[in-house]
Amino acid sequence: MGNNYYSSMRINTVIQEMRELLRMEEETQERKWFEKDVSLKDLRKEGAILHPVKIQNKTFGYTDQPVITVTFHTPGGVNNSYYSQGTPVALFLPSSNDICNGQLLSISDRKAEILLYSEDFPDWIDEKNLGIKRLPDNRTFQMMHGVLKRIDKGEDKATQQLFEYVHGIKKQKEIQPLEKKIKVGEHLNQFQLKAVENGLCDAQLQIIHGPPGTGKTTTIVELIQSLRKQGLSIIASAPSNAAVDHLAQQLLNLGLKVLRLGNTAKVNKVVWEHTPEGILSDDKYSRKIKRLKIQAAEYRKMAHQYKRSFGKSEREQRKLLFNEVYAIRDQIRNLSTAYLAQFFESADVILGTPIGLMDKMLLGKKFDVAFLDEAGQCIEPLAWLVLEKANRAILSGDHLQLPPTVISEEAGRKGLATSVLERAINAGVQSDLLGVQYRMTPEIAGFSSRYFYDGKLQTHAESVPESMIFYDTAGAGFDEKRLENSRSTANPEELRIVRENIENWVGKDQSAVFISPYSSQVELAKEELKDVKVSTIDAFQGQEADVIILSLVRSNGEGKIGFLSDYRRMNVALTRAKKKLIVIGDSATLANDKFYKEFVEYAEEVGGYRSVFELMY
Repeated sequence: MGNNYYSSMRINTVIQEMRELLRMEEETQERKWFEKDVSLKDLRKEGAILHPVKIQNKTFGYTDQPVITVTFHTPGGVNNSYYSQGTPVALFLPSSNDICNGQLLSISDRKAEILLYSEDFPDWIDEKNLGIKRLPDNRTFQMMHGVLKRIDKGEDKATQQLFEYVHGIKKQKEIQPLEKKIKVGEHLNQFQLKAVENGLCDAQLQIIHGPPGTGKTTTIVELIQSLRKQGLSIIASAPSNAAVDHLAQQLLNLGLKVLRLGNTAKVNKVVWEHTPEGILSDDKYSRKIKRLKIQAAEYRKMAHQYKRSFGKSEREQRKLLFNEVYAIRDQIRNLSTAYLAQFFESADVILGTPIGLMDKMLLGKKFDVAFLDEAGQCIEPLAWLVLEKANRAILSGDHLQLPPTVISEEAGRKGLATSVLERAINAGVQSDLLGVQYRMTPEIAGFSSRYFYDGKLQTHAESVPESMIFYDTAGAGFDEKRLENSRSTANPEELRIVRENIENWVGKDQSAVFISPYSSQVELAKEELKDVKVSTIDAFQGQEADVIILSLVRSNGEGKIGFLSDYRRMNVALTRAKKKLIVIGDSATLANDKFYKEFVEYAEEVGGYRSVFELMY
């Protein structure tokens, strides 16, 4: 039997295992979002539901579907691991079984906008005591199972070959350097230039490894522009809407035509003009659609005149009026599709999250190159939804920062939390490291470079003494506490030190953010630190600020550090600051762990070690 037989057997085994982990994750999500035994009060405390919510506004979106804006109060802020842009949710009434499914278009600490999957607003929408709850993302699971089945059947040879490379079933030949040097932006450094040149070779799979602050987006954008000059078609994606928008903005800055698909409620104005909603709001398209929407609104108004207590003929009349509304809605959809078709054809790059790219207009369309940015945060089955759309794939990101979020601990442990980027690197796929970082001072960057990147990360900025300071709370009695009704740990004394000294740490016109790995500490900080942005480390990945204050929280006699032992989370935390990084922690608790012992030694080495007693007396 030939190699192809053994190869397809191995593909089959890997895919069966992956689908089993997906099922495990889906079941865990089902249980988590539909726990029957948990009270409304407990769910609200944990941030699993938003309740009560107040309807602030009702409108009909650009495809004439109902959209509501709700306001609410959550003492600790919205739980980002439950709710983010694009999350499937349900509007519900606890006193009855009334429920209406939808999707979060945008969310902040006090307000959310939700698209309802219904023909009209439910009759009970004006009742008091409404709530919002998270739903399992069944549609996404179906799509992920679907793409894995297609790879297993070998429906597309290019995708199957990519799968073999990512899993080390087959080795890709080394990327051969270009014979003829190309002319690309002179602003690129040697590492970025090499990554662009390798991307212009026709290797089926390329990895661009971009640690924090190394100009990963600059490199990708330059490569996309060069590939377009060669006439190649491009689709680009990232697991988060924020990363997709950042990439879209940079491409627009270069004068490329982009079409941004998917959930675009929070997109800035410049990018919004290149979304379906933005395009359709242009006068030459919108006039006809507006007329149709007015017609639909009139029919709806007439239908609503028939209240619940009506007879057979009224019911028939109401039904006929709503049929007119649905017919107009179909007209709007058909018109919109016809208008948008030309933009699909003329775009240099089509962008969206993996789910955002599941657009009917892209069905069966194959691109030359697919880019997946932030690939270190993308679970592998989700990545294949993008990668199957092209003959070649370019993955970019950093597998040494936070992995993808997986709710099922068992599924995560067995491999679902291993991103497509980490999987490919572990399989020995060649990667181009971007080796110069521009964000941080050498003092801030040094420890991360040494521990995570084998000391290969050079720093472009000048040395700034005291730009990285570790305040050691050992012996100060700053004990960690488990707050009432919380599963997380906090350290009020660490917060007090921040509150009393923050003015000395942050210069005029500098941006400052307080971060901590513990949600209880973040909740406390939101109450106590009024003029500073506060965030969990996970929510702040991919962002930066002039000054970062990091509270490590753990301080106990047993040397327990809990999930501080996820060093990749610490890599994110230690690499967000541009000008100053302040870390507060207890060396007596931390020093039992090799990583933190080395960090404290590093702080001493660069002259950044201080005892917290210096601040107290």
